[in-house]
Amino acid sequence: MVGRQLRIAQVIMFAQALASLGIWIVQLLTITARLDHNQEVAGSVWFVIVLNPIIVALVVLAAAFLRRRPWARGLALVVEAVGAVSALVSVITGFSQAVVAILLAIGVMMLVISGQRSARTA
Repeated sequence: MVGRQLRIAQVIMFAQALASLGIWIVQLLTITARLDHNQEVAGSVWFVIVLNPIIVALVVLAAAFLRRRPWARGLALVVEAVGAVSALVSVITGFSQAVVAILLAIGVMMLVISGQRSARTA
């Protein structure tokens, strides 16, 4: 059961990384369009634009080692929490599609935590 929970989390994390890259590209295009029309771009948006690729790299790293290395589980929890906060900032600044990222992050955290508990009792 432990392997199954962590495997599901791993698959979701790889999908999150791909989706996050796609969302990041959309955000960049939106920011570029706003700047081209002399509209203001909030500082929090710039923060998310810089943070998103870092989160993607860390999600891929954690997912790659999730079932083999205990440190990757801790990294996964931290990265998912940071990703959820980043997605919340995106939602607040007008990118409502980031709600999906928040829900996925919560789901992955629950899978990783339950996988860790099962591994301890096994």
